[in-house]
Amino acid sequence: MTHHEPTIAAILRQLAGEYHGPVEERRVLERVLEQRPSNAKNPFATIRERLRWDGLALGWLRLGRGQLMPLHIALHGLRFRCLPRDEDLGNGMLPLAHLLPFCGTRGMNFTLQDAWGRPLEFISLKPDEPHMNGMPAFAMNQWYSKVGFRSGDSIIVTVTRSDPLVLTMTRERREDFSASAVAKQDAELLEAILQRTQRTQSTLAPCDEIVLPIFATAPWRSAYPGTPWQHLVLRDERLTLVDDIFLTNQPLGALKLFNCAEVFEPPPRAADADEARDRALLAQIEALQHELHRARERDAEAGLWNGQVQRASATFGGFSEDDTNQHHLFDQLEDELVGGDWELDDDWDDDDDFDQPEGVVVDQATLQAAHERMLQLLPPETIARLNQARDEEAEVIIAQHLNMLLARAPDLFPRINILPITNEDETFESSFFGDWVEDDWDEDYDGNFDHFEDLFEDTNTSVSLDQSSDLIAQFYDYLLEMGKTSTTARARSRALKIYAEFLASYYGRTLAQGDYATLDECLFFYYPRRVNKTSERQVRDLCTALKQFYAFLIQRGVIEDDRFAEALWRRRDQVVRVVELYDQMTGDSPSFELLFERLFLPYTE
Repeated sequence: MTHHEPTIAAILRQLAGEYHGPVEERRVLERVLEQRPSNAKNPFATIRERLRWDGLALGWLRLGRGQLMPLHIALHGLRFRCLPRDEDLGNGMLPLAHLLPFCGTRGMNFTLQDAWGRPLEFISLKPDEPHMNGMPAFAMNQWYSKVGFRSGDSIIVTVTRSDPLVLTMTRERREDFSASAVAKQDAELLEAILQRTQRTQSTLAPCDEIVLPIFATAPWRSAYPGTPWQHLVLRDERLTLVDDIFLTNQPLGALKLFNCAEVFEPPPRAADADEARDRALLAQIEALQHELHRARERDAEAGLWNGQVQRASATFGGFSEDDTNQHHLFDQLEDELVGGDWELDDDWDDDDDFDQPEGVVVDQATLQAAHERMLQLLPPETIARLNQARDEEAEVIIAQHLNMLLARAPDLFPRINILPITNEDETFESSFFGDWVEDDWDEDYDGNFDHFEDLFEDTNTSVSLDQSSDLIAQFYDYLLEMGKTSTTARARSRALKIYAEFLASYYGRTLAQGDYATLDECLFFYYPRRVNKTSERQVRDLCTALKQFYAFLIQRGVIEDDRFAEALWRRRDQVVRVVELYDQMTGDSPSFELLFERLFLPYTE
């Protein structure tokens, strides 16, 4: 980059002021490259990353489905409601969490003022104020007294200016609130939140990525505001709000990423309610298992398989749902399919030589949560400097505030336990097996471990994946020849990866060697646990892609019988139900092991 060449951030800020409604993301990317050309293989990638992580700070909101909206347009005139807690009234504060995600996230500078135009004081976190419980907040004591605010009253917030962002608040008495006027709006909002949360590929989705796009495009965005979205989420068992910031539809139990108080804490659940929930789940599982057993029997009678259940992935879980080491085996295929223009993120590239200190959590959700919290703690002027800084400059700026961050939010800094170093030379074997290398081995388990080593040492896995990769690439070309769009062809081809990985990893087979038993095991045991977040549509798309792929292999003369794929496609509703039931199971439930065993029969026998 030359000295006078504009940065990507500067161009994106400029473009945000030139649009007055939704715009295709690709068009924005193209306009950035017009001012800042790139010779990279995928020149859009860097710009997309800036929009994904810093979009709000750069003036853009991602609506989804390839569309963006200037943030000042999304926020202008928007109205929402806050319901301060009795604890907030007692402290004379309004925690920032009440205003999320409309302000205060990802470095969004803003002013909160009263109806007379007087700004409210923002109280930053201070180490000598433990009563703040790690919550940044506005000082509201005088305002509460002036307007006669009482428990149960609401604060109606209106975005009166969007650039710079100014929010104006007024009081609404509890008795003036019209629940009937907002019932339809509340129902639409809750359903939209649920749908977006289900679609996201992240287990924990930041609320600005879920809630803000809904308000930006809703017909009631500037009308009489309904119930705060946080309250709607807390009342619905299908959704969970984590640390006031993240949304998930996964049953994660009492999850907390940070050791700090929350404004929106879920209501306590009675033990008998959890037991009743598990009993209902078990009843559904038993009913489904009866259907699965009968379906397998019918298909065996029809000659589609011999009725012999395969359990390679259950015998030894070498590739669990958390293992992504084998993903690189399809990198070449991904490059061929996407042409450098695939919009989803690449899989995390695990570094097998990196020793992660005990207790240090490096998953993406936690890193993103730490990023969000750090931005809330840093002074506004520091965030403004960060938004203008290059990467190396940002490191220096943040380093100047490390002592402050450590004092105010020590939970941002993981505790690393340094183990004592012995004088003995450590071999690979001793470092791998640890203290239990001398323990007595169970001979059967030893055999399983040998099988685990074979998965990596045997070249059959790699050869099988290479051959499956070639078949998938041919299928992709075939779909294009049949008039399918490149997006559809990519999606259906990419869906086949899960079965290809499964066959190669556990059976040393290619996709051309698939059969009823292994596909049943993949769909009803491996896939639900292997894929962290999936939807009903994705499950059905997978089954459809498999059916079409094997019909393609028949047409090309690669295989002689594709009836097994057709049969499993007819059972796609059952796969959906297995995935849905597994999603409803909570790991901290006393009944989890029983539910897990029953749901995944016969592979857990």
